Amino acid sequence: MSLPDVVRRALLSAIGGVLGAVPSVAAGQAPAPAPVFGVRVEAVYVDAFVTRGGRPVVGLTAAEFELKDNGVLQRAELVGVDSLPLQSVLVFDTSGSVVGERLAALQIAGRAFLDGLRPDDEAGLLGFSEEIRWHASPTTDRSALRIALGDLRGGGATAVRDALFAALTLPKTQRRILVVLFTDGEDNMSWLREPQLRAAAERSNALVQVVGVRRDVPRPYDGTGQPPSEPDHVRALRQVAELTGGRFWEAGSLARLVDAFSAIIEAMNSRYILRYEAQGVTRAGWHRIELRLRGPRGDVRSRRGYWASER
Repeated sequence: MSLPDVVRRALLSAIGGVLGAVPSVAAGQAPAPAPVFGVRVEAVYVDAFVTRGGRPVVGLTAAEFELKDNGVLQRAELVGVDSLPLQSVLVFDTSGSVVGERLAALQIAGRAFLDGLRPDDEAGLLGFSEEIRWHASPTTDRSALRIALGDLRGGGATAVRDALFAALTLPKTQRRILVVLFTDGEDNMSWLREPQLRAAAERSNALVQVVGVRRDVPRPYDGTGQPPSEPDHVRALRQVAELTGGRFWEAGSLARLVDAFSAIIEAMNSRYILRYEAQGVTRAGWHRIELRLRGPRGDVRSRRGYWASER
């Protein structure tokens, strides 16, 4: 079952420039299941982030990684980051809570992000409140992107899930896709639900990084070994990011926004890209990826898996 025509038309119209308002679910109306995005897998690319003590670990070789696809050891090679330009999609919350100094800080952080991109990298700007709108389609023209950032205005409700879904499914490119979502609040307008968004993230080739300014004050550790609590909307976004190999970057204050966006660029420029052709596993369906280091010490973060269709 596909999305209702009104939502499907709205999503498709974003490719041409503007994505119209996405309605919320009517009372008593069950949300439609997420569409299936089949992937014709010839070669599988995995972005790996290796850190030790919070800092990137550099200089690793392919032989120092152990990669399994559905439990079967694979032979992977490293691909140079410079050989695979990025298409970054900045997905910025422009709802009523993002006005004044908060929007100004976000615009500064966005410009810092653009400054860190490589010359061949593309970027686009998708803004959302209760409406989702392409302010700049993906381009290498940094001047156009900076103008689009300066034109952002705040106002309206917050459709986080719908906006992230659009960013995951609309770009049509052979480039590596990076989605950077900023939001400062809870979703109060999206038509789509968490399971649909998670399914889209699993079936997408995009890497999702989420930046959030938390309004709540997390409960501190209480000695039980349990982590501090986090709001449901933060947990949901963090889990979607982690599915793709990304993470939730918490900016504790507006001043830390630039730090968060700069850290994302640093991570992208110091990541490892592994390429392999899956051997010894059934092609169609969900493939679980397990990636670890053989010898060196370090924390490895990568996509948890991918979907493949029949040839």
